[in-house]
Parts: sequence; structure tokens; C-alpha cells
Amino acid sequence: MLRFIKRHPISVILALILHIGIGVLITHEWQDSTESNKIAAQGEEESAVHQNRQNNQFVKIEPLKTFAVDSALVKQQIERIQAVESAKKREQVELAAKTDKERQRLKELKLRQKEEQAKAEQATKRTAEQILKTEAERKKTEAERKKTEEAKRLASLEKEKADSERAKAEKAKKASLLAEKERQLANEKTALAQKQRQVEEDRKKALVLEIARKDKENKALAIEAEKAKATQAQATAAAALQRQLDEESAAQRATQKRQQLLSLRQTYISSISAKVKDNWRTPARISPEAQCDLRITQTPTGNVTSVRIVNCNSHASKQFKDAAEKAVYRSEPLPAPPVKELFERVITFEFKP
Repeated sequence: MLRFIKRHPISVILALILHIGIGVLITHEWQDSTESNKIAAQGEEESAVHQNRQNNQFVKIEPLKTFAVDSALVKQQIERIQAVESAKKREQVELAAKTDKERQRLKELKLRQKEEQAKAEQATKRTAEQILKTEAERKKTEAERKKTEEAKRLASLEKEKADSERAKAEKAKKASLLAEKERQLANEKTALAQKQRQVEEDRKKALVLEIARKDKENKALAIEAEKAKATQAQATAAAALQRQLDEESAAQRATQKRQQLLSLRQTYISSISAKVKDNWRTPARISPEAQCDLRITQTPTGNVTSVRIVNCNSHASKQFKDAAEKAVYRSEPLPAPPVKELFERVITFEFKP
């Protein structure tokens, strides 16, 4: 329904105006017919009485009823009818004005619709032209693409043909080279066979000569071997004797070095112990029989990193232990070893007051 109204607005408005006019006319005629019906009813009653009077002479004739007409009521009725007519005329005038105004609006609307339709048609035309232009360009591009692809295809076929011809030529060339090579190999094989036969004959001759020479050399070598064997036995015995002497000498030197190192180590530890005793501060109430082992951890430069008091006897009190630890720290740096190989990071020695 709404779609129909949007498509035919003028027809719908005219139909609406027509129905309103018909409704007004029907109302007016209904009011007139009501008055007419009243008068007709009165006339019918009088006719019925007159009819009865003619058909039946013996019927008692009713006396005629008279009606008094009220002029004020008639005047009021006429004024009301005139007012209704005036209102109808005003409504008709207003309706005509509204109709003209609506007709003008519809005319303007139709004009705008035509303009919009013209614009839409123009836009559609431009769009169609653009589509045709785009389609023409697409077809042109497609034709160029097909042309390029065809050129590529032809170039590819030419290349394949050239590659095939080149492959055939290469194959023929390889076959020719292979035949030439096989011929050369056959010649070389023949020459090699002849050379091998000659070499074999020369080798046999040389082998005979070599065997004779070897026999002679073997005899000489046997004599030399006997001499060398005797010399080797003497050299082996001398070497064994010298090795034994060297081992004994090395053992003696190692023992002497070990004893020297032990003596030097004892001197080194004694020097550390003496320096600690030099830095000993005798606290009060220390038993002269107190004794502990001091385990000192040091750096190569003689700095003390830690001191542990271990293996103490029953006379070693806490005061003795603390004093011994302080004496070690006061002895920094500790004496260096006489040789570097005697350095020990951890040194343990017995300490007494």
C-alpha cells in the first residue's frame, strides 16, 4: 500500500478529496430527506384518514387534527440550515484552497521528481558511459595481454626449437667426440699393450739380473749381518749398562733434591712459626703447657686469608686460641718460601707459648 502511495501520490490525494466531497453531500442530503420524511409522514396520515373515509362510510370519521406552526421554531430551523450551508460553503472554499495548494505542491513535487529523474538518468548515462569506457579499456588491455602472451608463446616455441636444434648439434658433436675418443683409446690400448709386452720382457731380463745381484748382495749382507749382530750385542750391553748407571745417578739426585726440599720446607715452616712467636703477646693466666696446631691459609704474597685453631690439648684456653690467631694476623706478610715450588697455600704447624 505504501509503495503504491509513493508511486502515485497525486492519484491518492485526488481520490481522498473526492471521498471527502461525497461524504459532505451525503450528509446534506440526509438532513433534507429527514425534513421531507416528516412532512410526507404527516401527508400520509391525512391520506390514510381520507382513504378510510372513502372506503368505509360507516367508519367514524376522526376529527381533523390541526397543527400550530411555531414561527420562532421555523426561523430557528431556517437559521440553522443557513448556518450549515454557510459552513459547508466555507468548508468547500477551504477544501478548494487546500486542493489548489495540494495540487500546486504536487505539481512542484512532480517537477522536482522530473528534475531528479533527469539527474538520475544523466548519472546513469554517465555511469553507463564510464562502464563502456572501462569495458573498452579492459578489452584493449586484454587484447594487449593476449598479444603479449602470444608473442611470448611464439618466442618460447622459437626458443624450444633452437634449444632442440642446439641439443641435436651437441649430441652429434658428443657422438663424434666419443667416436674419436674411442678410436684414440683403441690406439692407446694397442700401444700400451705393446709397451707392456716390452716392459714385461725388460722386467724379466732385469729380474734375472736382479736375482743374480741379490744373491751376491745377500751373501755380502749375511757376512755384514753377522758382524753387525756382534756389534749390536756389544752396543746393547753398553747401553743397558749406561742406562742403569744413569737411573742410579738420577735416583741419587732425586733423593738428594727431595732431602734438600724437605730441609728447605722445614726451614720455611720454622720461619713462619718463628715470626708468629715473635708477634705473640702472652696474655695473663695462660698455661705454659698449652698447645694447638695452627692451620693458616695464605696467598702467594704471604697475606693471611684465614686461621683455624685445631688439635688443641686440654690446657689450651679460649684466651690462648684468640691470642694465637691474633699473632698470626700480626705476622702478615708471612715469610716467602726459599724456592717457589715450596709454596703451600695451606700450612699447618704446632704452636706453643
